[in-house]
Amino acid sequence: MSTVSLVRCADYNFQQTYKAVKAAIGLVGGIDKFVLPGQKVLIKPNLLRAARPDEAVTTHPEFVRAVIRVFKEKETQIFVGDSPAGLVKIDAVYEKCGITQVCREEKVNLVKFDRIIEINGIPFAELLRQVDVCVSLPKFKTHNLTTITAGVKNVFGFIPGLYKVYCHKQAPNHREFSSLIAKIYGMVRPHLTILDAIEAMDGDGPSSGRPIKIGLVLAASDAVALDSVISKIVGLNAGDVVSTREAYKLGLGEADIAKINIVGEKIGEVLAAGFKPPRIAKLFKLPNIISRTILKVIPLVIGIDRKRCNLCFMCKNSCPQQAIILASDKLSINPQRCILCFCCGEVCPNNAIYIRFLNRRRQE
Repeated sequence: MSTVSLVRCADYNFQQTYKAVKAAIGLVGGIDKFVLPGQKVLIKPNLLRAARPDEAVTTHPEFVRAVIRVFKEKETQIFVGDSPAGLVKIDAVYEKCGITQVCREEKVNLVKFDRIIEINGIPFAELLRQVDVCVSLPKFKTHNLTTITAGVKNVFGFIPGLYKVYCHKQAPNHREFSSLIAKIYGMVRPHLTILDAIEAMDGDGPSSGRPIKIGLVLAASDAVALDSVISKIVGLNAGDVVSTREAYKLGLGEADIAKINIVGEKIGEVLAAGFKPPRIAKLFKLPNIISRTILKVIPLVIGIDRKRCNLCFMCKNSCPQQAIILASDKLSINPQRCILCFCCGEVCPNNAIYIRFLNRRRQE
């Protein structure tokens, strides 16, 4: 039976966060279950783009520090790294997210995923083959393609940079993309997933949503079970989360709450009220033929708020379909080429990318 731990944590005060992280690991078997002295450990946070910690876009640096401290106690060799979306410059991401400072102060290796290996035709960070233990530190957020991003979705960051663009081209809709994410999770299953749900993001995540306090740390070796538990906490069914559903269908973990051993806090006492899923999440529950019909009647499009856009071209350079066009010093999106992958919105540093139905107006 899969075990998921639930531990309360009010904020990112280091001592409080460290205590919660250590307790969460202890409840799923303890640090000795996952690592031996001298082993190489890769710690992978979610660092989508260069964002301040208070924006709730990325795994909080004090959360990363707490995990580092726990693994340092076993005299391990620690590497910290991630690969953000698109053409985002990783050094700038590490710096703004507070990870550079944490790794410098903790004297651990901050790495780039610039060398690749192929597993079943998909490029991954070579470092995966060079370490003994992989620890995933997702940030709990909503996601416009997978409903939520947590344990299962965080493995997408093991695919370096622009190779993610290729993945989006190969899986252009939410069901195909979620199926691909599930397969990737099956290839590189982390030994331990520790979820930063102290402060999360709801609404139109994973980059432009609303920061929301949940006050929890979750841990599990089964990320499918972990995602199912956090979904239940915020009022979603595991079956509503496409990536969870696909991973469960592949036999990669447990999605039935009744079959998950939840330890620590009682789930009924930590339910989060008022959590808002992405606006398009309701479409994900419908069969393909129905959702496609709805989108034909009321088309969903992505737009650019020109008052917020500063022409940094992050969106244009990250679009897998080359659907973003520059004309008369303005960026616009060609709806004929757009596949609604939301890569543009993920990398925009100014929240200038938005989703709307064509019968709803917003100033452009």
